[in-house]
Amino acid sequence: MGEIFDWIFLGFMVATAAGITLWMAGAIYYDACSGTRWGGFVAAGWVGVVVLLFAVWQPLWQPLAALIVLLALFLVWWFGQKPSHDRDWDPTVLVLPRAVREGDVVSIENVRNFDYRSLIDFTPRYEARKYHLANLQGVDVIFFIWGIGYMSHPVLVFDFGTDGRVCMSIEVRFRKDQGYSVIRSLFRQQELIFLVADERDVILRRTKHSSDQDAYLYRLTVDTDELRAVFLDYVQAINDVYEKPRWYHALCTNCTTSFYQLPSTRWRLDWRVIANGRLDKALYNAGRLDRSLPFADLRRTAFLNEIANSAPEEGFGDHIRRELERRRHER
Repeated sequence: MGEIFDWIFLGFMVATAAGITLWMAGAIYYDACSGTRWGGFVAAGWVGVVVLLFAVWQPLWQPLAALIVLLALFLVWWFGQKPSHDRDWDPTVLVLPRAVREGDVVSIENVRNFDYRSLIDFTPRYEARKYHLANLQGVDVIFFIWGIGYMSHPVLVFDFGTDGRVCMSIEVRFRKDQGYSVIRSLFRQQELIFLVADERDVILRRTKHSSDQDAYLYRLTVDTDELRAVFLDYVQAINDVYEKPRWYHALCTNCTTSFYQLPSTRWRLDWRVIANGRLDKALYNAGRLDRSLPFADLRRTAFLNEIANSAPEEGFGDHIRRELERRRHER
């Protein structure tokens, strides 16, 4: 039994050392050396030094203790890095939204409503819109799912009746010529944006002009008080980010975890918060989606791509919902 314990403890030490070493190598490459080629050599050299250290320094707990001390010192510097609004931003996230509430009316500046011909060819357009809280009557969630189906980007579309709809999307604020990278987003490389946009902009950008993204639209089951509270949480978050930039992080501060950190939401302890391509099933099981259909049928009738890509510009939102409802009745 003692020998088994020794092997378990040895495995734990090796795994801990490997995790610390690789994370610090990534931080050295991305954050200390700005992702340059010479930074790759520095990061590789760091890994080599740690491997050599563990090979010649016995017992193993001693180099591990030294590594943990180095990590603590490194984290002082790493956490000292500050996010910024002063970057060379990608044009699609160049302008931050801002909101002002006056009684029942919320006015939002810089609502994105681009006219896309492709992901790199578009006409920028920002609008100022007003929404009356008394008109807030519902909210939809759209999941944009890609790859093997475990990753998605969820957005909320708040329905204000005669005031129209507005889409809230928590995203990476990309710098120019910087694509999405899970590894990069584990470090101090990308800021966060609470994007406010016309739903046609957000949907077509991903269904028509991006490759391999499937969109599913569901109406959320939310009571009036919670609906209003969540919308106002978004309004506050929009202004908070406008005043003070925040880092994006693939695990801790992403499009889903940031939502569950809003004051009026309840934290969901569920692996599907991270593997959010399966979050629609979790919401269905929790009674947050329509339960009158089996989930497989509901998901099939919620598929949006073909309907959205052929929808007219005028009355886009009403059209896609009519077509989804018609499909539901024809199933």
